[in-house]
Amino acid sequence: MTLCVRELLKDHPFFYVPDVIDELSSERVFTTTLVSGFPLDRATDLPQELRNEICEQILILCLRELFEFRFMQTDPNWSNFFYDPQIHKVALLDFGATREFDKKFTDAYIEVIKAAADQDREGVLLRSRDMKFLTGFESKAMENAHVEAVMILGEAFSSEKAFDFGEQSTTERIHQLIPVMLRERLTPPPEETYSLHRKM
Repeated sequence: MTLCVRELLKDHPFFYVPDVIDELSSERVFTTTLVSGFPLDRATDLPQELRNEICEQILILCLRELFEFRFMQTDPNWSNFFYDPQIHKVALLDFGATREFDKKFTDAYIEVIKAAADQDREGVLLRSRDMKFLTGFESKAMENAHVEAVMILGEAFSSEKAFDFGEQSTTERIHQLIPVMLRERLTPPPEETYSLHRKM
């Protein structure tokens, strides 16, 4: 998978995948060239403008992974992203948690995201039923909680201005909805979303 991602991003101005050293790799050991820099969880002291650029590039990459490549490295560990200030690039590491997504799933999923970005609650509800997030027989409380959670997650895509994740209460607002969803859910969400939502 590493070689595949490396090929896809070979001309990318911001991301790169280090070279694999085949003669030092085996079924159990994977060796690449040494990567300079530091993991992104240590980037808190970088200037805000640079942090914004890094985050924007990662968000774009996540969307490309899902909707263009249709496979995604789903491990959200910040140590899988090394920023090198000398070359102003991020090295992508560890593709062990990479999974593929079927085109039918990604085509339907983007419709849910688009409905949320358009602030179309009815569209979110209908597309969520189409994707089997919901059966159509849920209580009104469950429908409302599900739609509200999707709308909260869609706020980043509906903003015309730069979206300040640090000023949002996304996690807290979603957590307030979880008890209703646990109590009222009639069907598990699509299997693909477990790994996808872990990353997003």
